[in-house]
Amino acid sequence: MITEEEAEPPHKKTKLQPLQHLVPPCPPSLTSLPNEIIVNCLARISKSYYPSLSLVSKTFRSLISSQELYAARSQLGTTEIYCLYIFLRFSTIPFAEPTRRWFRLRATPNPNLTDGRRNLFVPSFNYLPYSNSNVTIGPKIYGEYMAESFESAFWVYDYLSHMWELVPGMKMKRRHASSCLLDYKIYVMGGCDPSCGDVNWFEMYDIKTKTWRTLPENPDSKVRFNAVRKIDVVEGNIYVKTEARVKDWVYDVKEGKWSVVEDQLSLLWTDSWCVIDNVMYCYSCARYKWYDFEARKWIDVGGLEGLKRYRSASTDFRNCMVELVNYGGKLAILWDRFERPGRSQNKNIWCAMVVLEKGYGGSIWGKIEWVNVVLTVPKSFNFLSCIALSV
Repeated sequence: MITEEEAEPPHKKTKLQPLQHLVPPCPPSLTSLPNEIIVNCLARISKSYYPSLSLVSKTFRSLISSQELYAARSQLGTTEIYCLYIFLRFSTIPFAEPTRRWFRLRATPNPNLTDGRRNLFVPSFNYLPYSNSNVTIGPKIYGEYMAESFESAFWVYDYLSHMWELVPGMKMKRRHASSCLLDYKIYVMGGCDPSCGDVNWFEMYDIKTKTWRTLPENPDSKVRFNAVRKIDVVEGNIYVKTEARVKDWVYDVKEGKWSVVEDQLSLLWTDSWCVIDNVMYCYSCARYKWYDFEARKWIDVGGLEGLKRYRSASTDFRNCMVELVNYGGKLAILWDRFERPGRSQNKNIWCAMVVLEKGYGGSIWGKIEWVNVVLTVPKSFNFLSCIALSV
């Protein structure tokens, strides 16, 4: 006799598994990994994803804005591009309050196109800070916010996350101070409120410890009272370019001592200068020069004679704008020229990108990658600042 169990069809004998056992387990989250591994992963992807990833969690937002991520990208060679920004002030309406605006270089032009018809700088975020005390470290800008009044507040702006952070304030209230960066320390001098004296005229901010320290003030009272134009670092020494009829100075960081710059350097040293790979470059006497500290003389940068054809012969060099910028090891040169000399109310801002190379006998040569008009502005414009960000 066949039992009921034996008569049951085979497909009914199979026991159904619970539904939850059929669902695959969730993969582990990236945030569950150690921060070192997350940073290594983030350093290998395009930075275009960073703004979105910073919204995922506080962990991502913190790591994306960290110095560790920038260091990892530099070590892996995945630092993508440098962004060039200029800050201008101009008015398009007579007697109206001038407008201040940042412009960003949006593209690298065709090297063969120099017809002066392309505007390659486009309006950018107006909440980027502006001050002579601003310094850049990768995608971050440190310094004052707007420098319209005497303030001791010191900010850091992260270009990638578009986040502001207020760091410990300076000991001295300042406006239009000058600053430079050396070994993750920001050196700030000048721009002091006269009513506060000059006790803390020269300060240093340690980015790692987030602390300020007062440094020896300059011996010259003329320098201490708003004569500083620009400062930068060469071989561990801070060079201070001052106003006309005031001596230029150099500060030895290790020794903590001030000394007057040698006459040979000051002779042709103008406000249009920058430092690239510990070499000082300057635009002086309508020529691009570099300073040889061993020979104690200014020497022409070779290969840049071709830039003369893009300048008007009638240009008043005393009033024209020429700016030199360290663009990731390249020399970016910006200058202005009337759109149509004698017949125009506008000026063109030109830009040339130059690759620098060491030549025979210690000479330095420049190879022009491209040169073009990057922006057209009213002739009454004022050039305020220029920065290069590594993003």
